[in-house]
Amino acid sequence: MSIDNKIIKLIFFLIPISLLSGSFIPDLFVSIISIFFIFKYYENKFLLFENKFILPFLIFYLIIIFSVIFVSPAPILKQGTSIFYFRFGFFSLALYYFFSNNKNILNFSRIIFFTFIVLVIDSFIQFYFGKNILGIKLVPSRVSSFFGDEWIMGSFISKIFSLNLIFISLLKLDNNKKTYLYLLVFIFSLFLIFLSGERTSLGMFFFQSVFIFILSKYNFYKKLIYLFLFLALSLSSLLFLDKVNINNSTLISKINTSFERFEHGFKNYVSFKNDIVEVIPSHKGHYITAYNIYKDNKFFGAGIKSFRYFCSDKKYKYNDISCSTHPHNIALLFISELGVIGFLIYTLFVIFLIVDILRNYLKKNSNEVDINGYNRFVFISVGILSTILPILPNGNFFNNYMSIMFYLLMGYYLFLRRNVYKKN
Repeated sequence: MSIDNKIIKLIFFLIPISLLSGSFIPDLFVSIISIFFIFKYYENKFLLFENKFILPFLIFYLIIIFSVIFVSPAPILKQGTSIFYFRFGFFSLALYYFFSNNKNILNFSRIIFFTFIVLVIDSFIQFYFGKNILGIKLVPSRVSSFFGDEWIMGSFISKIFSLNLIFISLLKLDNNKKTYLYLLVFIFSLFLIFLSGERTSLGMFFFQSVFIFILSKYNFYKKLIYLFLFLALSLSSLLFLDKVNINNSTLISKINTSFERFEHGFKNYVSFKNDIVEVIPSHKGHYITAYNIYKDNKFFGAGIKSFRYFCSDKKYKYNDISCSTHPHNIALLFISELGVIGFLIYTLFVIFLIVDILRNYLKKNSNEVDINGYNRFVFISVGILSTILPILPNGNFFNNYMSIMFYLLMGYYLFLRRNVYKKN
């Protein structure tokens, strides 16, 4: 099925830029696209289940609906986003069919890359001058760019990192030029995440970088020297621009503040007390509270959006600071709110993704494999895996913005997965 409606195509292309505005506008666009896709399905009578993604997603959606209606303590009127959760899955499918026209995936990815460039420029302006082009001020040396007081700029950069790599791979350039572009995207992404002060995003970014280097079929290693030379030249240029007197440099002061923030944040991730290593002590209370809730609601969980209702209960809470809107860990979120059933779906998806990556990795030298297609598959698969890792603190998976970003990546995955092998 092709998607050639001009208005819908325009909405598709507006999504990347709209993501800078928060969740309302992109969620509206996702909803419109999903409704269009459903009507298009009935109009064309194409087989809904021809894509293997739809069946497990619908099972997952039915579990969510059951949880909302029969289990969750949250009023149904406050569960609108969960009741209409189906829109995200249909958005992924719509994106999959939209990309069937190769020009669409190139243009869509080009807009994402343009959005990234705009963020780079605006973030540097905010960091250096104290406010961005919209007048949003820099707060304690944390760059947020257009996102304002929503500290998600680093998260956004880490999530579109794989999409930027995909865009470069789609360009008709020789491998050397592509490699230099990959390195530039890596450098600017790393710098922006560092300036954002988001430690989890930095962990996600490094996870992607390491495994993309390991799994992709490119000769990155001989280019690493250029990376370090570029970093050295960039730092030298920044120091020169900021003032000759380095000791009194405002820029150096801001960079030092950013380093201190990450140093303090590292202590919140790993604590060493009395020869005992404690991992992520800042969220320990959330984790134990979530597990306590699960022990009383093992099969179906306590319900979608239930953590915020039960975390203050003396029966479950670990301490006075263990309450939040979610447990800050995706595995514990699934097991506490959706029980063993939800956790099983999450686990099976992670296993499937890892097996799919390894299966294609073992075949990467086969004559049947399209090298560019394989590399794009690695980019997107590792990108998705980094967003659902239980080893790092996570945002709320069921949050609208998080869902839009996840299912945007899934749309890419569904399309690129079928293009790993050469077409006969």
